[in-house]
Amino acid sequence: ATRMYTRAVEEDPRAGGRVRTAAKLARTAQLARAGEPVVEAVRRVLDEDDPPPRLRGEIRLHLSVVLRNQSGGALDSLNEVALAIPDLEVSDPQTAARAMVVAAIPSIKGWPITRHQAWLERAEAFADRVTDPVARAAIAANRATALMLLGDTRAWAAADALRGPARSAMEAAHFARGWTNLAHAAVALGYADRARSYLDRAAAGLADSSSPYVEGLGETARLVIDWHAGRWEGLHEDADATARHYREIPDLTAEATLVRGLTALHVLGDVPRARRDLAEAAGTTRYDTGVILTASAAALARVHLEADRPGQAAEAVDDVLRKLERTGGWVWGGEIVPTAVEALGAAGQTGRAHRLVADFAAGTEDRDAPAARAALTAARALLAEAEGRCAEAGELLAEAERQWRRLSRPFDAARAAEARGRCLLGGAREEAVDTLHRVVGLYQALGARWDVARCHRLLRRHDVVTTHRRGRLGYGDRLSPREQEVARLVAQGRANRDIAESLVLSPRTVEHHVASIMRKLNVASRTAITGVRAGAGE
Repeated sequence: ATRMYTRAVEEDPRAGGRVRTAAKLARTAQLARAGEPVVEAVRRVLDEDDPPPRLRGEIRLHLSVVLRNQSGGALDSLNEVALAIPDLEVSDPQTAARAMVVAAIPSIKGWPITRHQAWLERAEAFADRVTDPVARAAIAANRATALMLLGDTRAWAAADALRGPARSAMEAAHFARGWTNLAHAAVALGYADRARSYLDRAAAGLADSSSPYVEGLGETARLVIDWHAGRWEGLHEDADATARHYREIPDLTAEATLVRGLTALHVLGDVPRARRDLAEAAGTTRYDTGVILTASAAALARVHLEADRPGQAAEAVDDVLRKLERTGGWVWGGEIVPTAVEALGAAGQTGRAHRLVADFAAGTEDRDAPAARAALTAARALLAEAEGRCAEAGELLAEAERQWRRLSRPFDAARAAEARGRCLLGGAREEAVDTLHRVVGLYQALGARWDVARCHRLLRRHDVVTTHRRGRLGYGDRLSPREQEVARLVAQGRANRDIAESLVLSPRTVEHHVASIMRKLNVASRTAITGVRAGAGE
């Protein structure tokens, strides 16, 4: 339908006909895959054909949704809807209310959240004037989404209001869109079980209809839920398939690419690939509601921290922290604040780390966001560690681990336990070693190869032997398990520095492994190391 309407707008010689068709195009495109040709066609009508106020406002409203979800950006979308509202308030109060709740949906790339909250209040004042069932469904879906994204306690009642039976396909589509948006927001807040139930409701609502965009929203929500729940088997492949399938819809691609990057780092241990995916996710997202930019920046900072580049780690989080400061969207800070505190502390910027923790605490104090509360506990602990208050840090990290476990977030819980073990190494060595061995087991259960390697390296630095070592003679001319890993990466064309980063080794250690591999395989060059993982090490 979008292709047909786009062609009709381009070919119709009558301004009035183009305006009417552009209204249909903009309305249809928000629930389909809309690219730049759609946006260009609609903008051309707005700029050149002088639509009457009512149609102009309606077109701008639908265009703002297309820009937000698919082909523009947060500020483009918000500015478009702000232009629509004055026309609509006079000519069509019902549609004006719809525009107001669209403007109420916040983004880390958008306005300060106080401005979104003001639009939400204005929309609520218009609610009694809305009688059209489709308009009421759209308003209810957007209102619930805005409240959930803000961590507002009223969100749960607003979500329950979407349970009413849909009397048309358009009502069903709006309800399904609302459920998928709520799932994204709920998992970010720390309510994974509710997020899954919302996705189930969305799937049921779409049983008799089709909406590629809403279906894609559901798929990416499940990727994020699985990431947080530690269901990582096959997740990298699923994220890759989703990113490719929805490559025409930027925010869906960005979220799938984020999960692909996170699994490339933590599961595959492929740091170069992870860095590419994380940067791509951050560069692709349009209307990020607080997950993609924060999670990608935090993961990149973790890479720099492990490579002993604290200054670069602090730089990696800087832009996103400034966005949180500008918007006041601290409820979205749980993905990045603990890592940012660690990076700032390692870089000697403890003053800024203190301000960050204080801002995060103040900005989430009255929010219904258990994930943010767990992240705040972890951030306070990491600040204490940076300042040498190890006993306090250990107690806080133990509490953070408990909080993450209650939220069924095993990876975050393991990271808190790892940090506690690290703190204990300075004093209670036996407890520290036991804790870190337990953490290695937790990471192994997740399939977190990169994190297992980091823990082993930490233990080796403190002269703790983590596995029984048979020594080179024990393997004879066969490759050791570590040499097999190195050989696999060499065969992929990876440089020693990349291999070192992926396996959490020093470049010199990798050089020794490569030399040993070449000797054992009796080859004279790196390019000859092929097929090792499949057979040479057996």
